Amino acid sequence: MALIAGHVSAFTGSLAEAIENAMKAEWQQVKGVPMPDTNPDERRILFVAIAQGVLGYLNAHPDDVLNTIEVDTGAGTSDTVTIKSVDFDVTL
Repeated sequence: MALIAGHVSAFTGSLAEAIENAMKAEWQQVKGVPMPDTNPDERRILFVAIAQGVLGYLNAHPDDVLNTIEVDTGAGTSDTVTIKSVDFDVTL
């Protein structure tokens, strides 16, 4: 499954939509009222830009994100596995 940054015109299922949903939840928690829904496209431009920036950065620096994994062998011990490369499936 691709990591989808999103666009204002293609918002559903994207990181931008997840950011908007988190913003709505946090707004409700802090302010005690639903986030105003005035001019959602203006807000979504910001969320899309953030999502595209984050996923674009991760996609450009995959080896900086993850380089080792500790694996439980099931025998009370663990092994460390070195990751030589990571390929994020990113859709900007």
